[in-house]
Formats: sequence, structure tokens, C-alpha cells
Amino acid sequence: MLDHTFHPFWGPRDKVIGMWRWAVVLLAAGAALAADPEVGVSRDLARRRAEVVRDLRYRLSLEVRPGAEQLTGVAEIRFRLTSRADPLVLDFRDDEGDVSHGMVNGRPAGGLRRVNGHVLLPGRLLRRGENTVQLAFRSGIAASGRPVIRYLDRDDGSEYVYTLFVPMDASLAFPCFDQPDLKGRFTLELTAPEGWTAVSNGVAAASEPGEAGYTRRRFAETKPISTYLFAFAAGPFRELRAPAGAAPYRLLVPRSKLARAEEEWPEVLRTVDAGLRHFAAFFDFPFPFPKYDQVLIPGLAYGGMEHAGATFLNEETVLFRTVPTAADRTRRRTLLLHELCHQWFGDLVTMRWFDDLWLKEGFANYMAYQALAALEPPDAVWKRFYETIKPAAYRIDGTKGTTPVHQELRNLSDAKSAYGEIVYSKAPGLLRTLSFTVGETAFREGLRLYLKEHAWGNATWEDLVAALAKASGQKLDAWAQVWVNRRGMPEVTVDWACDGEGKIRRLALAQRDVLGEGGVWPIRTRVLLAYEGGRFERVEARLSGARAEVPEAAGRPCPAYVFANDQDEAYGRFLLDERSRHAVMTQLGGVRDPFLRALLWGALWDGVREAQVPPLDYLRLAIELLPGESDEESAATLLARVGAAFQGYLSDEQRAEVRESLEGLLEGQMRNAATTGLRITFFRSFVGLAGSERARGVLKDLLAERTAVPGVDLKPLDRWRMVTALLARGDGEAAALLRAEAARDTTDDGKRYAWIAAAAERNAAIKRRYFDDYLKNRERPEYWVQGSLGAFNAWDQAALTLPYLQPALEALPAMKQEHKIFFVLAWLEAFIGGQQAPEALATVEAFLEHAAIDGDLRLKVLQVQDELERKVRVTKKLRN
Repeated sequence: MLDHTFHPFWGPRDKVIGMWRWAVVLLAAGAALAADPEVGVSRDLARRRAEVVRDLRYRLSLEVRPGAEQLTGVAEIRFRLTSRADPLVLDFRDDEGDVSHGMVNGRPAGGLRRVNGHVLLPGRLLRRGENTVQLAFRSGIAASGRPVIRYLDRDDGSEYVYTLFVPMDASLAFPCFDQPDLKGRFTLELTAPEGWTAVSNGVAAASEPGEAGYTRRRFAETKPISTYLFAFAAGPFRELRAPAGAAPYRLLVPRSKLARAEEEWPEVLRTVDAGLRHFAAFFDFPFPFPKYDQVLIPGLAYGGMEHAGATFLNEETVLFRTVPTAADRTRRRTLLLHELCHQWFGDLVTMRWFDDLWLKEGFANYMAYQALAALEPPDAVWKRFYETIKPAAYRIDGTKGTTPVHQELRNLSDAKSAYGEIVYSKAPGLLRTLSFTVGETAFREGLRLYLKEHAWGNATWEDLVAALAKASGQKLDAWAQVWVNRRGMPEVTVDWACDGEGKIRRLALAQRDVLGEGGVWPIRTRVLLAYEGGRFERVEARLSGARAEVPEAAGRPCPAYVFANDQDEAYGRFLLDERSRHAVMTQLGGVRDPFLRALLWGALWDGVREAQVPPLDYLRLAIELLPGESDEESAATLLARVGAAFQGYLSDEQRAEVRESLEGLLEGQMRNAATTGLRITFFRSFVGLAGSERARGVLKDLLAERTAVPGVDLKPLDRWRMVTALLARGDGEAAALLRAEAARDTTDDGKRYAWIAAAAERNAAIKRRYFDDYLKNRERPEYWVQGSLGAFNAWDQAALTLPYLQPALEALPAMKQEHKIFFVLAWLEAFIGGQQAPEALATVEAFLEHAAIDGDLRLKVLQVQDELERKVRVTKKLRN
């Protein structure tokens, strides 16, 4: 539906088509003067292009029709060449789309060669200096698996179309130079139905009628941004606009969700407004773009995507589907601040290549908490950081599948491999350590210098380290080389003894590489000495070799226990010595400081996973102390570990031994805890662990509204989780309850939840049907599939799902190719994580021995296999 008579950017499209049709110069297939480019964007290709291409501008004229399976458009690409290239390689990877015709510098480019996802521009049509390329193209739109995605909201019949290009999928939508260090200025003209709202990176500049029922909208030229940060969304969105603030800000929401968005808008607005002001002051750099939009996208594959000036957010991360706890609200605040921080770290300054992905993702995660610590009590914030960020990093970094923070990528087609907890959790953990190492003031000044030196450009981790070294006056190269380029982490232990007079005779720290690959890390930490009566002393310690004495501790009173990473400012696995473990388990109930209490619970959990603390002892201690836990987020963390211990680390006999007391604790606190948030927290855990007939009866009473969680109005998702749990437990009434709930909740979300819940049924035929659907149904939205994987692989159905482990592993290459960034890990964590038996471990080990999979997939299997190995090892030790 592109208008053939009016294109203000490049003149009538008919002229382009006509000149192409009459072209007399055709390119022979073998006319290229250089080897054909490989699939993807190789580092060599990217470097060559970055050396010669300057002053890049894209003018895109796109058309979106309701229900259309293709995006139609014309791209004008203007750039300056410092030297001629023959050919010059553009990227266009949509095999189902086409580049039908084009012009180069006013001359028809007939017979354009397309090779391995590229368009080759003949060098004879190019020149040093200014060049203009005009290409008409078509590319795909689909419900999932595409970079241009259509969502149909069945609640009101609305349709929404949006883009998602990270890491290198812009070239699946339109011809471009799809690499992060070729930033361009984008101008967009978008034709879409009347009544739709359109949003993009630039400010909406003008609109005018197009064909009957359509409107042509123009957006002003952007600042220089990378292709993966360009975006648009269109549909019947509704707008919530903020009053004047640090930057023009609005929230766009699907029409059917406006009422719910209005309820959440005040808190969202407070968070974003405070974040805008904080980051502008902390970075000493105003908000970089002329406006800031946040767009709620139903079914977005990620929590959020930081398009410059137009962040897209998964609707469910902002509009809660269940009664929110304090932890839920904290997660939303950190997400909003994470994506907002990207406007500086990632959009204003972008990593040169995706091997430095941590420069944007790690920083955004760290700075989200740094901002919260400036807006809320800091100890509570850094406790949350420890509970939500660090465990995921330690869990991956202790496996044979871990990687360095900086990951060498030869081709951007491998960029998906860089995403994971090393970037999202280890990197922010190291940044906290680095801030502690150089001091907060020097850290802030270094970030300011880094942003100012590289604004609107690209940078590497060496650039960041140089800025921090300059600001702090410290030499950081050696520190960075070890922490950024080496995989794994140290395990730190404490050796201490007291003399006959009750004084510390010696205290030393030792470190080892958890992977056994050799080497040591430079570590600065605070050692906590804990005494009877709740008194503490702290001494600073440094460890640069395998072992170091802590002379400042000598002569101090003999403590009850020692913990070597107080305040969690160092990075590594810090284990309690045997004497300290015993003391902590007897004295933990008297620790009043929530942060220290969380750290000690975490150290005991490390002991469980390292087979030093019996999981049943840990679980019994939790049952004893949880009624006194007043911090909602700490309670949620501890309950998650209780669930993991109960489901994965106990024998069947031990589960039977402790089930009644565990279910009793959860039900009692669900009804009687002091705060609404705590009652919700215990309710969620009860739903996940209710297995006895009595506990299942409680769930059915809640569903029938014969009883209630005091002060809590259960939402549809809460009800669906109970139905899913009953199906997974094989309750005799579960199938009828599924049908009843589907009749009760006929919303679009309800249809998805019903499909997800049914995956939990203890039925071999249903498992087969779902697994076939996972592999063959390309129309099934990815977020439906991902949402169902845990239900399919319910922990106590391991025998039923074990036959699917091998085919799930064999499907990994297809899963990686066909799905978004995080899907493969979700797939593995469900199919491997749902298993506990030695037979499952043997299946995974045999697959790794014989399968021909790429290195990235092998590492991901090793990451997830580690937890299965631990389950098998711990339960074997219990039996022996």
C-alpha cells in the first residue's frame, strides 16, 4: 500500500521502478572482485565496512496493513565512502523476502546479487565521498519467530505490530549495515491504519491522509544509533503522558489494558521521573534523546528492550497479573531503571561489538540498583542485589559451562551466545566490586569521563577501564584482565584459631579456582567477626595469591563465627568453615540485621550445594525460623531455596518425613503472617509445594472461594497457578477444575493460561501432543511455549518426562535458530532441570559426548547439567 506518487525522501517510487526496468547493465553472478561474504556479519566484514563508511543515514518508508504477512518498504541509505569498495556489502537476511529493484547514485542497479543474507552493491556504481542507495524490499511479519511481530488482542480484536531487532535482526526486516559500530541517523515514514498510534525513536513530526482508511506518519531524524536500537510499534495504543519533567515522557498501553495501566501509572511515573533525574545528575549528562516513550507490548520476548527514546516493555512486567508483593514491585522498579539507564549505557555509548555486551547489560543492571540505593535505604537495596543478582552469577560461574565476561565473537550470528547470567549477573557483581575497589567517587567520575569521551559513538571495555583508571589514579589493567577475560571464580575459605586466652591467634584466607583451571584473583573484602550477644567487628582483607594472613584480626577476641564477605562487596563463593557453620545454624535466629541474615542464609545454601550442609537440616532450620522473617524479599528468597531443597535434594523418605511440617508452615503463614505481602509470598510457595491430599484440598477450597487468604484478592493468574499445581500433582478433580476455570476466564490471557496449565497433566498422550507442538507448530507464540515448559516438566513427573530429555537435547540447534535469545536456556532449564535421577544425568553426559553441537550450545548444556549433577551427588551422599 505504499503510495507510488508521494515520497518526500527520494521522489516517486514509480521512477525507481521504471529506471530499474529499463536498465541495460546487468551484473554477472561471478562478477564480484572479492570472495562472497559469509552468513551473518563476520568481524572482518564489520571492520572493513567501519573503516570506509561514514556519516550514515537511513530514510525508511514502511507500510503496515492489518493481517499482512509482509512488511513493504523503500530504504534510502546515504553514506560517505572514504575509499571505494567493490562490492560494498549490505545485509538483508530474510530469505522469504526480496529486494526487487534499486538505484545507486541515481543509476539503476539491475541484477543485484544476494549472497548468504547480503546484498552486494557493485563498486562501479559507487564513488568516494557521498553515495545514495535506494532499495525497495519486502520482509516477513508473523506472530512469532520474526523481527517484525504481529499480536492480536482477542479481548477487543485489536492488532499490534512491533519490531524487535536485537542483536542483529534489523537486517531481517530491511537492508542495512547491521553492526553496532556503524551508527546511523534514522528518519521514518510509516503508513498504517487510521486510529492507530505509531511510535518510533524519533519525535512524531507530521501526519497526513494516505489511501482511504490509512494515515502516513513521519518521524524526525534521530541521533546516531545502532541498527538494533531502531524500532517502531503501531496499533490502537492509549497514551498516559507525564507532566513536564527531566525529559518528555509517556507510557503507551494496549487499548484493552488502559484501566489497569491507569492504576499502576502513578508508581511507574514516580520511578521513571526519579530515575531520569538521578541518572542525568550522576552521569553529569542530560537525557540524551528528545523524548522518552515506554511502550507496553503484549507477549514481548524479553522483560524490556531499550530502543533509543522508545523502550518496549513486556506488558506483564508492568501490569501485574497476580497480587504483587514488595519483591514484585522491586523487580518492576529495577526493570524500569535498567531500561532507562540503557539510554546512556548502550544507546548514547554503544559497545563496538557484541563481545562487550556486558558494557550495556551489566552496567544497566548494576546502575538500576545504584539508582535505587540513592532513592531508598541503601542497605535494603544492596541486600536485594545480593538476593536477586549474585546467586545467578555464582550458580553459572561455578559450572564447566561458564564463560568470561568478555566473550570473543567471530560473527554476529553468534551474538545470542553472549546473553546469559554472566553478562546480566556476574558483570554487575564485578562492577559493585570495582566501585568498592576504586571508591564510589572515582567510579562516578570515571563513568562521566567514559560517557563524554564516547558520546554518540562506540567503545570497548578497555576504554572503560582507562577512564576509571584515570579518574581513580589506580592501575586497573591487571585487575580487569583477570576479572573480565578469565572465566570462573574463586572459592574463598577461612582458616582461624584462637589461643588459650580467648584471643584470635591467626586468621587467614585462602582461594582456589572452582573450575580447577589454575590461577588466582585479586580480592579485596571485609571479614566479619561475630560475637555472642549480637556484637560484630569487621576487618579489611586483601588476597592476591593462594593464601593471605589477615594480621588486623590477630589479638581480637575469639569470635563465635567468621564470614569473609561482609556487605557482599567481593565476588566469589565464600564458604563458612565447619565451626562457623555450626555456630551460624544455632545463632542465625538472633541475627537482626536483614542484610547479614541474608548473607548467612546464602552461605548455608552454598554449603548445601557443596554437600557440606545436609539439606534436611537446612530445611528444618528454615521451617523453624521463617515465621520470624519480617522481610518479604528475604522470605521469598529463602522459600525458593526451601522449594529447591525439598524437590531436588531430599530422598523420597525425607520428603515424606518433612512434608506435613512444611505444608503446615506455609499454610499457617499464608493465613497469619503479619503483612499482606508476606501472606502472598507464603501463598505462592504453598501452591508450588502442596502435594498431600489435605494441602490439595486447601487449594480447591481457595478456588471455590470457600476460604480465602486474609486481605488478599486473588487474581486470575493466582487461580491458574493453583489449577496448574493440581494438574501436576495428579489430583482427581484437576481436569474438571481446568474446564471450569477456562469457562470462567475467557479472556485472551485466560486462553493462554489454560493452554499452559494443561501441559502439567499427568498424561503420556498429552505430553506427546505438547512436545510435538513445541517442535512443529511455528504459529504457536514463543511466550506461550516458554510459559508452558515448567508445567510440562513438573518436578515430580520426572519419570513421565524423562523420555523427552534426549529429543529435547537433539532439538537444541533448531531451538537456537528459530527462537529469541533466552529461549534455549529456558528450554534446557525445564527439560534438564525437571530431572533428578542418575539416568537423566547419564543421558545428558552421553549427549555431550556424542552430539555434534556448536560450542555455545555445549556450554549452555554444561551450565544446566551442573545442578542435576549436584542433585545426584547430594542424594547419593544421603543414601550412603
